[in-house]
Amino acid sequence: MVSPASVMRVVLIQTILVAFVACGDSPSGPSGANPDGTNDVFTQKVTQNGLALFGRSDVSSSFMTNVGKAYEAMLQSSSRVDTAMRGSYNSTVSSQYVYQRVGLGSPSNYATMDAMASDPYADNAVDYIWEGGSGSDLIGEVLEHLLHTVTAVAFELTFPAAWGYSDKNTQLYRAMQEAIDAGDYDITSYADIDDAEAYNRILTQEYAYWLILAEWDYFDVAGKAQGGYGSGNEEFKLGNPDAIMTRNPLGHKLYQDYVEKIFSVPDRTLIVSLFP
Repeated sequence: MVSPASVMRVVLIQTILVAFVACGDSPSGPSGANPDGTNDVFTQKVTQNGLALFGRSDVSSSFMTNVGKAYEAMLQSSSRVDTAMRGSYNSTVSSQYVYQRVGLGSPSNYATMDAMASDPYADNAVDYIWEGGSGSDLIGEVLEHLLHTVTAVAFELTFPAAWGYSDKNTQLYRAMQEAIDAGDYDITSYADIDDAEAYNRILTQEYAYWLILAEWDYFDVAGKAQGGYGSGNEEFKLGNPDAIMTRNPLGHKLYQDYVEKIFSVPDRTLIVSLFP
C-alpha cells in the first residue's frame, strides 16, 4: 500500500520537474507582458526585500502579502548576520531577477505549468508556492518553496563554489552526501528521475530545505516531525539543531558558513499568525 506521504512526494517531484524543465528551456513567456514582469498568466506582483513574488490571477492578495512577510521575517537582524554576505545575496536576487511563483491549490488547477514571468525576469525561478490548506501544512508549503528559491537559485548564483548542485566537491554536495551515507537522508523517492541535472538539483535543494528547517528547529511548526532520531521524518531523520550537529557536522558547518550569515530564524509566533 502506498502511503499518503509517498503520493504527495510523487506529486511534488512532478511539479519540480516541470518547473526545472521550464527554467532550463528559457521560454519567452506568456503574452500580455508588462514592464514589471507581470503578464496574462502572472497578473500579480509583490516585491519583498528585493525578491519578486508573482501570483496567478486566482491567488488572494492577502496570501501574496503574507508570503512576502514570511520572507521578510527570514531577513530580520541577528548577531550572526554578516552584512557583506547579506548584501551580496540581496544584490544577486535583485540583479539576477530571482523570483518566486505562487499558485492556487495545486498544478491540476492550471492547463500549463511552464509559464514564467516576463522580461526582465526569465528563468531564475524554481517551483511554486501553493495557496491552500491551513496551519502547519501551509507553513510547511510556504517555507519549503521559499527555501528552494533561496538555496537552489539565489545561493547557487551568489556562492557557486559552495552551493553548486552539479559538482560533487561543493560544500553543499558533500554535506548532503554525509547525510545520505549515514542513512539520515532517504533519497529513494527520487530514484525515477532520469535527468541527471534535474536529479542533482532536486536532491540538493530538498536536502538544503531539511537542513535549514532542522537548524531552525521548525519541524513541528511546519508539520514535518514524525518521530525518529531528532524528531525527524521518513525522508530526513534529523529534526533539530542537536541532531544536525551530532549526525551531519558538514551540514551544520554549511549552515554556519552561509545560511545564518544571511538569514535569521523567523519568529514562530509571526509565522503561525500569517498562516493560521
